[in-house]
Amino acid sequence: MRICSGAGCLRAVPDNVRYCEECKPSRAADEIRSHAPATTDRTRYQFLYAGNRFQDGIRPKILQRDPICKRCECAPSVIVEHIVPAGEAIRQAQESGRYPFSPYAGFFLLSNLQGMCRSCHAIKTAEDKAHVGEWPSVLQKEDAAPKKVWRF
Repeated sequence: MRICSGAGCLRAVPDNVRYCEECKPSRAADEIRSHAPATTDRTRYQFLYAGNRFQDGIRPKILQRDPICKRCECAPSVIVEHIVPAGEAIRQAQESGRYPFSPYAGFFLLSNLQGMCRSCHAIKTAEDKAHVGEWPSVLQKEDAAPKKVWRF
């Protein structure tokens, strides 16, 4: 037997149970906590963040493009951050059907990436977790971005 983990509760509960019946949190609160997009996206797409395409190709390019934080405009950029969270960008790209051979194409869209300092990134992550409603389209922003013109 052990003591219930509820605040101020001193009831005895079995060793394999955390809360007594009165202190047990509601299921809705657990679901809200478990669906925070920034936290789950970072762990779900860790292999993309750690991959060569991002670390050696895209990350240095974004940090060179945005040497100063895009939010506060005074600190140097050290983190490459998704404007629309990575999971949502990937979902939008998959639903569009534009990238049939790349299931994670939305992750690498340069128009959805920006350089940020650590403190601004922490603030933006908290804002993303609290976001309600529709996210803006990453594909419209990608279409509006200037394209390189190749001349041979």
